Amino acid sequence: MEAILQKDIELLEKVQRRATRMITNDKSLSYYDRLKKVGLTTLETRRLRGDLIEVYKLFKGYDSVDFNAFFKL
Repeated sequence: MEAILQKDIELLEKVQRRATRMITNDKSLSYYDRLKKVGLTTLETRRLRGDLIEVYKLFKGYDSVDFNAFFKL
């Protein structure tokens, strides 16, 4: 799995900022208010949630991966 570079994250957030401006048609709202209005979260929050879901699946045995390769208990 390739590491996501900061510039890639910023580019994706920029696209999301632009998209929320087009959807809401209310340019006076802040980015976070526009996200709330359209029912989205930031890219950072979605990535964190995805990571937590993957850790849960590893510990519960839903993925056939040895979690000891990733975690030291």
